[in-house]
Amino acid sequence: MAKKLLITRPVSKPQIILSKISVVTGLLYVFLLLLLHLLEPEFDPSWRFISEYALGKFGWLMNLVFLSFVVSSISCGLSVFPQVKTILGYIGLVILAIGAVGIFLAAIFNTDPITTEQDQLTFSGKMHFTGASLDYTPLAMLLLAFSLGRTIDWRPVRKKLLVAAAIPILLTIVFMASMPADYKFGPGVYTGLIGRFLFASYLVFILIVGSHMRTLYAASSNR
Repeated sequence: MAKKLLITRPVSKPQIILSKISVVTGLLYVFLLLLLHLLEPEFDPSWRFISEYALGKFGWLMNLVFLSFVVSSISCGLSVFPQVKTILGYIGLVILAIGAVGIFLAAIFNTDPITTEQDQLTFSGKMHFTGASLDYTPLAMLLLAFSLGRTIDWRPVRKKLLVAAAIPILLTIVFMASMPADYKFGPGVYTGLIGRFLFASYLVFILIVGSHMRTLYAASSNR
């Protein structure tokens, strides 16, 4: 027997403002990340991590990339908060917040070069690694996709949300599998490239949420 779909309140003005902020800052972080590939070509994108752009001449832009994502992630979570009606969804929101805190730490503490030996890591590098390790955004997106898909208003985009969440989940698995066993990075290791696609893939979920939020707001305004 199929579960009964849940009813949500009409999308409010604050929600639509938050969703717009989420989309704009989401597009911004991806644009700036692409721009850094042109401004700092000395970092081989195949094996150097995106965090290392913070070590270059335009390092402040990489910090801005992370901060833009934090704003986008938090705004996205706050915009859908009133639409979440299940425990699974609330867990997803908590994990999304933890991920945002982690990326915030990664933004304010620059990484060490990926070639740095573990016993030579700086305090900043260790804090950056700790923050990055808290980024469980793909899992949060998956839980939110399942939760929102249980509601009448979000049912039409349920499959899109699930696919948008599944892509970063798969990329995370590939990312972890591509890590060299001895943690020695260099040419021929493609962890950096996969990490770029992973971080950029978060934008897909953000755009789908923002787009559908506008659709729901327009529908409620015309009633």
